[in-house]
Amino acid sequence: MNNAVSKWQARHTSILNRKRFWNALVPAILLALAVGQIYAFTIFSDPIAKRIGVSQPRVQFAFSLGIFFLGMGAAFFGKIVEKNIRLSGFVGLCLFLSGLLVTALGVQIKSLWTIYLGYGFMVGLGTGIIYITPVKTLMLWFLDHKAIAAAVPIISFGLGSSLCTLLEKALRNCCSTAGIFCALAGIYAIPMLASALLLHKPLKALRADRLRAKDPATTTSGFTYGKLLSNGWFLRAWLFMFLNISCGLSLIPLSKQLMNTVGLQEAAITLILTGCGLMNGAGRLIFAWWSDRLKQRINILLILLAISLGVMLLPAFLPLAIGLTLLVINACYGAGFSTIPAVLADHFGMNDISKIHGAVLSAWGFAGLVGNQVSLRVFARWGLIGVIVMLAGGYALNIVNVLTLRKR
Repeated sequence: MNNAVSKWQARHTSILNRKRFWNALVPAILLALAVGQIYAFTIFSDPIAKRIGVSQPRVQFAFSLGIFFLGMGAAFFGKIVEKNIRLSGFVGLCLFLSGLLVTALGVQIKSLWTIYLGYGFMVGLGTGIIYITPVKTLMLWFLDHKAIAAAVPIISFGLGSSLCTLLEKALRNCCSTAGIFCALAGIYAIPMLASALLLHKPLKALRADRLRAKDPATTTSGFTYGKLLSNGWFLRAWLFMFLNISCGLSLIPLSKQLMNTVGLQEAAITLILTGCGLMNGAGRLIFAWWSDRLKQRINILLILLAISLGVMLLPAFLPLAIGLTLLVINACYGAGFSTIPAVLADHFGMNDISKIHGAVLSAWGFAGLVGNQVSLRVFARWGLIGVIVMLAGGYALNIVNVLTLRKR
């Protein structure tokens, strides 16, 4: 009898693991790898600027718009994700792929406004929807390891930039800039379509969704965006994301300049910049794993902010430590994205987590418009010390903010 039960349990576990792999992990990774290309836009800004005859900063504004609408897409399409995960996947991929094609058209006809429409609005919006689509699904499949499950697509999103860079290099010799965007749309289309078809929630969660659809009274959440915006705990969680993202994005456009300021050699700068991308992904994974092992998961936010503040102050006393600062800040910046979904789920429950997670990510959109612009002005006027003081102040303020989050 015991032997038969053991065999049944082993078979059940094997089937469950296969479903987790094909209906959660694989589609989540493929979707995130595709839309993660938004962080690679900098490699296109110079050739686009030369092609259409405008300054590079004006072209680069398409990226800022893309990040803003990414945040807005995540914020306002969470309801679709909750109701129909497959529909949200299709809506997101249609916007994303169409946006790449409209961007290609804008490059071809030399229209900056068409590029803003295609990349800034459509690609950004599609990326935001795709970004949140697999997160709750993975947490439902891995309830005992929610943080690490939520981190999987978020890590893959970061790796998508590297993938796009490799694809661009491979396509550069045979395609024009407009042609590269068309080729990328074609390359991403098949895995994204397959992923949207494969991705679905566990059977128990699907049954609960059907029950709520038949009888809305069975859900006790009473979720509305109005209630969320009047919830002090949510607003402080939003502020955590806004400050953490603003501080992280503040360093991205300044990384090379800051290292040049303290006299680092070009080889060291290249090595550190490469390491920053790896640390961003590693931080997402390590802190998510760590948070799954804490009795109070929210403490992970305090830990990553305390580390950020400590390394941010190092260059004030030892300027050459700026390289270490950039590496660690990138790890903690990425960790904010991978840990916040499970922190929100612990507080609000799983029922409306896609909507709530999406609403928090609106902070990403606003931080994308604020962080790097402010840091460039501060650096131009006060140099390295000015940036250190500004960001140390931001991290210190955020520590105080998270301390209030712990008092429910």
